[in-house]
Amino acid sequence: MATAAEYLRFYAEWCDKLEGSVTASGDDAVSLVLREAYGVVAVITPWNFPLILSTWKIAPAIAAGNTVVLKPSELTPFSMVRLAELALEAGIPPGVVNVVQGSGAVVGPLLTCHPGVDYVTFTGSTAVGGRIMADVGRTALKPVSLELGGKSPVLVFADTADMDTVADHVTWGITRNAGQLCYAGSRLVVDARIADDLVARVAQRMENLRRGPTWASGVEMPPIISQAQATRIDRIVQQTLAEGAGRALGGQVIEEGGGLYYAPTILTGVTPDMIGFREEIFGLVLTVQTFGTETEGIAAADHPVYGLTASIFTSDLNRALRVAKVLKAGNVWVNRWGRTADMMTRPFGSFGGSGFGKEAGRQGIENFTRQKALWIDIGLETVMGHQVGPDGARLRG
Repeated sequence: MATAAEYLRFYAEWCDKLEGSVTASGDDAVSLVLREAYGVVAVITPWNFPLILSTWKIAPAIAAGNTVVLKPSELTPFSMVRLAELALEAGIPPGVVNVVQGSGAVVGPLLTCHPGVDYVTFTGSTAVGGRIMADVGRTALKPVSLELGGKSPVLVFADTADMDTVADHVTWGITRNAGQLCYAGSRLVVDARIADDLVARVAQRMENLRRGPTWASGVEMPPIISQAQATRIDRIVQQTLAEGAGRALGGQVIEEGGGLYYAPTILTGVTPDMIGFREEIFGLVLTVQTFGTETEGIAAADHPVYGLTASIFTSDLNRALRVAKVLKAGNVWVNRWGRTADMMTRPFGSFGGSGFGKEAGRQGIENFTRQKALWIDIGLETVMGHQVGPDGARLRG
């Protein structure tokens, strides 16, 4: 909730700061590029961080002058309904923030393909993002921004000085929200010389996670969102094991206290042909790949489909910059995993199958504006329907 409030405050400051530009022209004209709102923005958000992921779309969209129609996940709709109520209480005019509910398969296409919707922004799976693009392209062309799935690598080199700190970041990167986040550090890509040591440190931390309801104090491992999701996680894990991966930890569903959990799991020896490498698992499952040289590490870190985030751990700044520049990821962190408290100040976006378009930062509000080119002739006057120059001479045309 604190992060959602910060997004609202951040973009409230941007309401009167969107600027156009003056472009080069001759002395007889002024050339302007203006930014204007699209109109009606369709906002579709997933279930894993409903409040944050909705506010960082709604806040810049409204600040740019648009209205929004929000379709939350049917699994987590209630905070969005409350947000719309609070918008009215705060003085936002009726009709600016709207919420529609229902299953994504039914309501989603009705919203994205509606002729009254001018822009679509979606956060969710790569498969659904592809369907949204197809639906929009088939029915009513309009711009779309997509923040989709990820298989984010945590690339650890042997020159890293503090292995305990690395283990803390690797653990946090896969265990936050029980791994149910698009930019989870789900792939540990580690120098073979330190792999066993680092995996052992991470396993020790993962074994001691405290399970419980999301809102309970001290909980480090919340439940899986649904039975269907828990079943899907387990299916991918078991198939990856059957394909030849090793198991250093976990690998089973846990039913406890009325909730479903997936035991913290580490799969070793994972190769690109295995399902655990290819598919986004969206659960508390860490896959491990090893490498020998820097070039091999970069090749292992890059994924053929996804390009959301990546982390690099090294004590060599030259190496950090060199590797960061070539990794296929829209966001790269060095010697840490994850965003900081001031994450709204810089853009967050993806490459490849992880989507396109930027959220947060200046780019986040510019994403909800379109550019209009305006040309004004100032060196000509019109007399009796004819253009004349400054000396009164009639011009052709």
